[in-house]
Amino acid sequence: MNVQNITKKQHYIPQVYLRGFSPEYNDKSHEISCSGYTIYCYDLTKTTQSYKPVPIKSVCYKNYLYEVTGDDGEIVLPNHLEKCFSALEKMFGTYRHILETKAFITENYTTNYFLTQEERIFWVTYILIQILRMPQVLEIAKQVSLETLEEELTNEQAQNIARFCCLPFFGEMAEGKKETMLINSLFEPLKSMTFGIGVDIQKRIITSDKPVFVYAKEFPCKEYERIIFPISSQICLFMFGNEDKKMQRKNFLFPIGEEHREEIIKSMSASAFEKVYSNHIFDKKERRYIKEIMNDRKVVK
Repeated sequence: MNVQNITKKQHYIPQVYLRGFSPEYNDKSHEISCSGYTIYCYDLTKTTQSYKPVPIKSVCYKNYLYEVTGDDGEIVLPNHLEKCFSALEKMFGTYRHILETKAFITENYTTNYFLTQEERIFWVTYILIQILRMPQVLEIAKQVSLETLEEELTNEQAQNIARFCCLPFFGEMAEGKKETMLINSLFEPLKSMTFGIGVDIQKRIITSDKPVFVYAKEFPCKEYERIIFPISSQICLFMFGNEDKKMQRKNFLFPIGEEHREEIIKSMSASAFEKVYSNHIFDKKERRYIKEIMNDRKVVK
């Protein structure tokens, strides 16, 4: 297999996203190259905090994760998904900057319809793709292919099917196609949810190796109960559905307090596979929040 010019380390949590949780983010004192951004890691399985930040390029990746292979194991459409993700991640940087230009204006706390329709469409789309690009989701899709399709598949063929079905970058999303039905089943519950953008002036919002927290009492469902998606150490997107949205304003900006910070930490820890990430070493209170949710996870298991 010729891997020349193919990206080897393919990040399922984009580096441009992780930069927002780096201690170097928004550091105006000097120019920082992409390789200069770092992040603090907390290992949930070992309950250990790293006291030295690691480069963001060294976390949340798998080798050749998004490549499609032919019958002989050769890579076909080299870097196709990587190029698609790169374009999406560039848009992420743009829309995060748009938020940063208006989220820190306190007068906007009373603004109705804080996000434009264009912004809402982007963030819903980005959240959906972030869920579908996770290696664990692709692995589940591969196993389903192996178990349900009548024809005998190789492991590589099942991996290819998983990528074609989960990631809408291989052709037109025509009605009736399996990939369209899958994406619509996840997208429909998002459509009528309301938005809240939280701002943390203390810059203590965290994220994880599974950065989208989705809570639903059952699935499939008409609407999710709540979604939490940290965008940076200062900005977090909340989406409210069902009874939750009846108690919230629609499409609003609000200051994050300790109660919200606790909810974000516990949500990220609850949804994470192994690690949570931050721009700082956790204090005693934050470690207590993580311990509480990890005890709950043990009970559930």
